[in-house]
Amino acid sequence: MEELTPRVRKARWAAVIAVVGFGLYWWWPGITGSENPATHPEIVAVGNGQFARSEEKVLRRLREEGYSATWADPVDTWCDVADVLAAEVPRPTRAIVVHVETTSTECEASAADDVRAVARDLNVNLVVVVGLSEGDRDDPVTVDLIDAGAIVVDPTELLGSPTDIDVRAACLWWDDCVFDGTGYVVLRDADGLTAAGQQRVARMIVAAVQT
Repeated sequence: MEELTPRVRKARWAAVIAVVGFGLYWWWPGITGSENPATHPEIVAVGNGQFARSEEKVLRRLREEGYSATWADPVDTWCDVADVLAAEVPRPTRAIVVHVETTSTECEASAADDVRAVARDLNVNLVVVVGLSEGDRDDPVTVDLIDAGAIVVDPTELLGSPTDIDVRAACLWWDDCVFDGTGYVVLRDADGLTAAGQQRVARMIVAAVQT
């Protein structure tokens, strides 16, 4: 039988280690007894408007950082949020991330209490995103949640004001920059957050859920 050279032996061991490593990565939730990420993800996001527009970027960035994450059913107002979050599936195990655009609804008085109650029952952090649409910081439900201790994500420093449309912003290291003498990105256009703007929101949300 032909004797294997040291190089061939190393290559085979490397292949074995890679296969074992991939298997451990894939099966680790089951090995450790973790919940099924499809039904019990670490992060559940819920909201509308510019936040919902950012769904793909937010979920991708969370997953890149190793978090299982999903988006809850659509909501129109704060009246819908607690019921959506109280559903059996998905049930977050680490945090709820929420942003609802300002609306005047009959449930404003109880909405904040209802959302806090769900987060408390699930024993997860509540993360409230502001600065995505004009006036959302002053929304009564948002104010109540923040005053009660919710974690706040405010990307205004990275995005500028919601009224800053087609404004060129300096590139950050992760941005896909446009080069026209100097690198820049446009964070909002006539439709709202661009892909670059959504990426900045996503990165701030990741930083918040890591706390």
